[in-house]
Amino acid sequence: MSSDEPRTRIGFGVSGPLGQRWFSERKLEALIGQALDGGVVHFDTGAFYSGAEARLGAALKAYGRAGIFISTKTGTRREGRRLVKDFSETAIRADVAESLRRLDRDCLDLLYLHGPTSDEMDAARPVLAALKREGKIAAIGVCGEGAPLIRAIETGFDAVMAVYNVIDRRYEATFATAKRNGLMTVAIAPLAQGLFDPKFFMPSTPSDIWRLSRAAFRRRYRRREIDAFRSALADLGRLDPADAALGFVLANSDIDIVMTTTTKPRHLAQSLAAARKPPDPAAYAALKSLSLDPDGGGA
Repeated sequence: MSSDEPRTRIGFGVSGPLGQRWFSERKLEALIGQALDGGVVHFDTGAFYSGAEARLGAALKAYGRAGIFISTKTGTRREGRRLVKDFSETAIRADVAESLRRLDRDCLDLLYLHGPTSDEMDAARPVLAALKREGKIAAIGVCGEGAPLIRAIETGFDAVMAVYNVIDRRYEATFATAKRNGLMTVAIAPLAQGLFDPKFFMPSTPSDIWRLSRAAFRRRYRRREIDAFRSALADLGRLDPADAALGFVLANSDIDIVMTTTTKPRHLAQSLAAARKPPDPAAYAALKSLSLDPDGGGA
């Protein structure tokens, strides 16, 4: 399998429904192949996403594609149906060993601490440094919120991953600072978990129901913010909501990778196509002017 597509800033996250047994491995392998053909070289996953790591490893091995960058995570683990935090040396080493096995790799390109406190980050540094020296991980990052992202920049981590989209810009300044300091910057939830899709509240597949239930549980976005975004799009008169939302994040040069995920080939194709389009300055300015995030743009 080969592709003439240039590399894209779009990354593909193998998480959520993609790691569940009720989602077909054959369909996931096809999605990963589509991503590869679209120029995706950056994949993200995690051991606590059920079978996601092993599935990603198997699919990439099947395609035999070289030069693929994979990030995964430690610090969150499953105990039965519960997710628990554990940033101990024993837990981190066990996670790394299992991730290497599942992904069929000798070294992890990037290992994120998933949702740590600043104290947990500091306590984990010795084992992370040791794993780097041992050649088991190449880079370390933090996936989280608030003060730990700043702590990552200040203490020599290699990457930060955080939510960023048109209605949640809390970490805009954090991404800018990280970029100036040479860290890799990765934005997640660029489409606000699909809430910009007018059909989001009309689920038709098990994956749709999964996303809707997750959104209801987290209550991250308010309906008035979504409606304001759609109203702004109506004023522009020509843009698809998903294209506009993704284009807004891609227009931010402080963000290296825009991490997306989907169970639907047409949505992946749309995201890959949006990444190939030049920025629309008028649309970006109109969306930038929206004051939807009550927490402001900093962190």
